[in-house]
Amino acid sequence: MKRILLLMPSFMGYEKSLQNQLEKKYEVTLLNCDQFDKAILDEYKKCSKFRWILRKIFLIIKEHDQERAEAKYLMQTLEKVNAAKNYYSVVFCINGSFLSDKFYQVIKERNPQARYIYYAWDDVRNLIKQSHIKLFDEKFAYNISECKKYNFSYCPMFVQNKTVGHNSEDIYDILFIGSAHSDRQKIADELYVKYGKKYRLFIYLYDPTHTNGRFCHDQPLTYEKYIEYMRKSKALIDVPQSTQEGPTTRSFDALLTKTKVITVNSYIKEYPIYSDNILIVDRNNIVIDDEFMNKPYIETGYQALTILEWLKKFNL
Repeated sequence: MKRILLLMPSFMGYEKSLQNQLEKKYEVTLLNCDQFDKAILDEYKKCSKFRWILRKIFLIIKEHDQERAEAKYLMQTLEKVNAAKNYYSVVFCINGSFLSDKFYQVIKERNPQARYIYYAWDDVRNLIKQSHIKLFDEKFAYNISECKKYNFSYCPMFVQNKTVGHNSEDIYDILFIGSAHSDRQKIADELYVKYGKKYRLFIYLYDPTHTNGRFCHDQPLTYEKYIEYMRKSKALIDVPQSTQEGPTTRSFDALLTKTKVITVNSYIKEYPIYSDNILIVDRNNIVIDDEFMNKPYIETGYQALTILEWLKKFNL
């Protein structure tokens, strides 16, 4: 059986779902490439204002400081992968920006005959670094504009489930589930004040640091629970990071449950997933259109990629 090294972040069980599918054809080594992300960011931020200015002016200084912060964890990460010569036939990386370039160089020296496949499921420009991407031969991304910019191949994200359909009766009108990052708590409070009496709201924000917020919880919902709530909601609110262009996984999961989407991401118009089931609103002043809420879900024929279909895009 061929062997594959899978480097990817740990996120809502996506890594396990992908590993399980790959194990039908490969012996899989799974490495959480974001394991030391917080420590690396803290280390990277330890610099003077003058050093920050130099980083903005000179890319070589920025990359040097990034590599220095990440290299502290080089041995811990290398210990998690097999050191035998030509052990892996495929090295498949998703994001991978918190692994040092030296890590990739060592892997490539040990496995010179392997296929090196890269996939960005976040916007490349938002990653802590991009220097490691050049070490890969086959490059893909979920962001259409960045595919054009960097000459990557476009591939949307996969979904973990098959179509499960919608409940016969909605319990909620609007669903808002996510991590409590950036301005999500503020948006949640504003939604509650503005629409709490008009619509049936379900808001659940995961915040591991504290649970003082009105809708904050110290444990995230499981993927199964998340899908269950979507099945019984008319529409879900989608609030990606303010700098994110590509569509979040929510837009694709909504296809499985036939749930409408209210998103602050205006770039979604450029993607095949866009339809009359998606309402684009202003992040700073979310106005929910009554007509959109009252109209039924429209079958579009567009289907999200299953994991098996997604892997076929990479010939895996």
